[in-house]
Amino acid sequence: MPQQLKRTHSKAGRRGNNEGSIHQRKDGKWCGQVTTGYKTDGKPVRKTVYGKTRNEVASEIAKLTAYVFSNGYTTISSRDGTNFEVLCKEWFGLFIAPGLSSNTEEHRRAMMKNHIFAEFGALDIKNVDLMRLQRFFTSKAKAGLSADYIGKMKNLLNNFFQYALKQHYVITNPMEDVVIHKRVIVTNTNDRALRPEIREDVIAWVMENPILKPIVFVFTLTGLRPQELIAIKWENINFDSKTISVKKAANRTFEFDSDGNVISKSLVIGKTKTPKSVRTLRMPDAAVNALLEWIQYCEQNDIKSDFVFPSTTPPTKGEMRTYTGLRSLIERFREKHGLQSEKITLYTFRHTFATILLEQRENPKIVSELMGHTKVSTTLDLYGTVFDTVYEQTAQTLDGAFTDLCPKEKSAKLAIV
Repeated sequence: MPQQLKRTHSKAGRRGNNEGSIHQRKDGKWCGQVTTGYKTDGKPVRKTVYGKTRNEVASEIAKLTAYVFSNGYTTISSRDGTNFEVLCKEWFGLFIAPGLSSNTEEHRRAMMKNHIFAEFGALDIKNVDLMRLQRFFTSKAKAGLSADYIGKMKNLLNNFFQYALKQHYVITNPMEDVVIHKRVIVTNTNDRALRPEIREDVIAWVMENPILKPIVFVFTLTGLRPQELIAIKWENINFDSKTISVKKAANRTFEFDSDGNVISKSLVIGKTKTPKSVRTLRMPDAAVNALLEWIQYCEQNDIKSDFVFPSTTPPTKGEMRTYTGLRSLIERFREKHGLQSEKITLYTFRHTFATILLEQRENPKIVSELMGHTKVSTTLDLYGTVFDTVYEQTAQTLDGAFTDLCPKEKSAKLAIV
């Protein structure tokens, strides 16, 4: 049973018992302390907070004091010197990693190593406080990290500190008061999709390449993800109904050592990114014809495989094409045609698919379904800038239609005004 505190009334100009203390250091910063619990050996546990002003520290002291009054003193295990990185790795390995895909686990471990541990790894967990965390997230936002990536880091750290709080490594969860300032991020769609100015030239050059043509046509006319395209087999193609069925995806799997470092990786056929990604798409005639041409090319060059787009060169000829192989094919194409300044990646043609549909004013809900997005909001967020042009065109259309409804005399007066 935690020891309960007696409420006291402080005299003017003086803090009451158990209400902590505040003072200004020689460097000008303010700091304060509150006794929040006791260790198993009877020694007090004091929480120190820092701020630029006395009021800032007093506000944090008030929160801690209110917590103690509500919950009593907490008994903290005698585990001084608990290293943040060691505890976080242990928590992640036991509670989080088993529920993640291998690819997501690798991303999260890289996030922790490159950002979180680089900042807090050497510290005692009790020293990772609100001020340190707020400065960390503010700096990451200024460095240009995406809001989505920062949000994932915040969620990861919040879950970790919730665990640390329950296990009495800390007395509060400092992540509860971290503020992530939402910035309006304007995504330049041209950085994702082929720019309208070069689309015709790129497609013309692609048509000269018998290996790249069917790949780019299927990418651009169906919106498949790279991992979906790699995993497509001939059994997934129905030429009678002109459809392509997405049922599997090529996923990277990783093996980690005890420190969370990647020691090996491989590519295997597995589940799609989300259940929504399992879908059957109607292929335009241009994609169907490109595949029929591809069949002839494979027969002429003795390329036999269950995969639609396998490796075409020894010693892996006929085997599933890898990310590296597909990426190299795109890179060689860029260099040959002087497109080094263009951001053409494995996802460029998928983004071009969505961009063209939205430019043609296709229903975003339909585009979302075709892309395999779980939510239509994902489509709207990714391709928001496309709507700027669409909205402008819509406004002009509406203006023209409304003008036609007005008598010519009134229209002239309106134009003058």
